[in-house]
Amino acid sequence: MVNAEIVHNGPSASKGRIVLSQGISRSVSTTKGGKFTSIPIIDLSPLISLTATPADMEKLVTDIRDACSTVGFFVIKNHGIDWSVVEDAFDAVEEFFNLPIETKMKIRQSTSPSFMGYEEPYYTNLDGLSKGDSKESVYISYDPYVDPLGVGDKMPSLLKRDNLWPDAADAPIFRPAMESYRAACLDLVRKLIRLLAVAMEEREDFFEKKITYPIGTIRAIYYPPQEGIEDEEIGLGAHTDIQMMTMIAQKPSSAESLEVLNSAGQWVKPKLEPQTFVVNLGDMTGRMTNDVFQSTVHRVCNKAPEGQKPQARYSMPFFFGMNNDELITTLPQFVTDQTPLRRNTVLA
Repeated sequence: MVNAEIVHNGPSASKGRIVLSQGISRSVSTTKGGKFTSIPIIDLSPLISLTATPADMEKLVTDIRDACSTVGFFVIKNHGIDWSVVEDAFDAVEEFFNLPIETKMKIRQSTSPSFMGYEEPYYTNLDGLSKGDSKESVYISYDPYVDPLGVGDKMPSLLKRDNLWPDAADAPIFRPAMESYRAACLDLVRKLIRLLAVAMEEREDFFEKKITYPIGTIRAIYYPPQEGIEDEEIGLGAHTDIQMMTMIAQKPSSAESLEVLNSAGQWVKPKLEPQTFVVNLGDMTGRMTNDVFQSTVHRVCNKAPEGQKPQARYSMPFFFGMNNDELITTLPQFVTDQTPLRRNTVLA
């Protein structure tokens, strides 16, 4: 059933509006979405293997290019991350969200100049529905002092983001678990970005000097069980991500709450195996590729399948982008007479 669509003012329009079944609409920086009915699964074994052949790597790049240009989403397996790091992070996230609301509000995001910290339920309302987004979340930013490749004091002070951490007495495992998860995600995403560069027909090290103090933000999220089927409450409203790439772990892996919008207006749910991540592209990658690589609209509806008991869902998106003082411009190989330039240059 078609329950949403993206409309544009013309073929070269750089923005569209997502129109939901209730008639609500808002701007999104995206194209009309791809023609897909499922989310591809990509095996990253060649990326971490010591015996991968050039043919293995070429196939991997082709798989990523195809997924980026048709869907903008893919699931990765055999990625090399020790899953105990992810499990420890989920334990820490559950510990934090189970704290009393007054304890969590000590690190409320609205008190942070860096926009880090805790967001209470209904703090956001992306779809403009009556209740807003039911999730709780907490943001943890990149830290140049704990990144093995970080520049420390050489990072421009205006671009530094100070994190708000809960007291160790309230959440003793939270900070060490989040820092370990952030480090693991950062290491893997840097490898994926090299593959993305090749998929864009650039050198493997194309982004190397553009990600010396990158955006590298965790947004740990708790989605409460949704009992009803009405559309007046949603976990997280329809949107696109802003940065280059997002990598998402979720618990339980079997939850089919994430929904991705295709060109037919249908919401497609990724099928996750245990110990896998969902990866999606953001608006910055769309801008660099003249929207050849898709920044695809998605949302979260944490409703149980018919006949099953509703359950909580936890997710830990890791948002990755270039240094905030880098210029994001469309690469020349993506601009042709048939596909004229769609977007202006902007700061990351």
